[in-house]
Amino acid sequence: LVAWCRATKKKVVRLAHRPTTDIDPSNHLPLTYESVPTFPDDDGKTSLVLLHRLYLSIDPAMRGWMSSARSYLPPVAINAVMRGATLSEIVAVRGTSRLKIGDVVSEFAGEAGGWQEYVIVSASSVRKIETWSELVDNHQQIPRELPLTIHLSILGTTGLTAFFGFIHVGCPRLPSETKRPEVVLVNAAAGAVGSIVCQIAKNVYGCKVIGVAGSDAKCRLLIDDLKCCDAVINYREMENEVERGEGTADPAELFALKSTEFQKRLRRVLKQIDAKGLDIVFDNVGGYQLNECLSRLNYFARVAICGAISGYNNDLTKQQTDNTVSPTGLYMKHGMAIISLRAKIQGFIVLDYIKEWSNAKKDLARWVLEGKIRYQKEDIRDGLENAPSALVDLFHGNNNGKLIVKVGEQQVKRKEIVSRL
Repeated sequence: LVAWCRATKKKVVRLAHRPTTDIDPSNHLPLTYESVPTFPDDDGKTSLVLLHRLYLSIDPAMRGWMSSARSYLPPVAINAVMRGATLSEIVAVRGTSRLKIGDVVSEFAGEAGGWQEYVIVSASSVRKIETWSELVDNHQQIPRELPLTIHLSILGTTGLTAFFGFIHVGCPRLPSETKRPEVVLVNAAAGAVGSIVCQIAKNVYGCKVIGVAGSDAKCRLLIDDLKCCDAVINYREMENEVERGEGTADPAELFALKSTEFQKRLRRVLKQIDAKGLDIVFDNVGGYQLNECLSRLNYFARVAICGAISGYNNDLTKQQTDNTVSPTGLYMKHGMAIISLRAKIQGFIVLDYIKEWSNAKKDLARWVLEGKIRYQKEDIRDGLENAPSALVDLFHGNNNGKLIVKVGEQQVKRKEIVSRL
């Protein structure tokens, strides 16, 4: 094992510089080659595993981790391996009987960084992925065709974020508990998290759902393919119309014009579904979209703040002084209305619910089997060297569904690495 590790080079992506605007892959996240690590020469009491990365999840939160701004996790240090959620196979173990060579495990934000081909971590820092027989009671319904990557999408932190944000923060009520179906708006609705939220809202809770997405194709996906939205707003088409029609480059003016136009379209789709306002907003975007939704809340509405992708490429270390322009601010021009409506606005992090993940995965798996959540093939890019450009594509909307990088093929399963070790 030691000889093989020393003779083998692994791909690694480290954070070289902190971006203040858009990510430049070659400058901020360069690829390097390093030796595969070996177990340390110590007393052997610490349980360790050598992991071979299989898949890396590409998520909006990564942009925040690259900043030095205060967040729910410490910033990735300069020259440290970039952080990311992963699926890996175990190729060597030391001091543990809980995990075995060939087991596939997940890490949310690994202790040694996700963007590398091989890494040694403590056995306690990884979770063995569940089998379908562990997640569902009716073994006859177990779908054999679903790929391993579902553990980074529906059954991973993507699905868990949708689950806890909508159910625990959004607190939806079934139609039987109210006089009418609740009205839900989800922005970035065709994204990995948003599309799952829409399906839970529509198919599990019977809500009326408005989806906000960035292209006609994404809108058709929500309406015609997934059938999880009653109405949609194509915000990108709206923004293009505003920019072509006004010809202004002033950010404050553009922000105000986009806000006005979005409000018109929001009123239009509410009328289309015979609704007066919003009971739940699941916000992934921030900016003018969140601002205008706050003016359309019903009494006792709930706003779940999941992300603010419209502002992630801003310099988060600098104070945003102009709330009219700043897409990261929470636009409180509707503050008095929020008070009188008794509305709730709450941010959340999926790690807040880590002790409940196992039960939530069982619900998500059951809804997949019942057809209430439909598995969508992920957008998988090949090779760790393409992870930085994949992250850039995520912020430009150049992805179709959950974005994942395939780092390597399973080797233990094919018995290739066993013969080498």
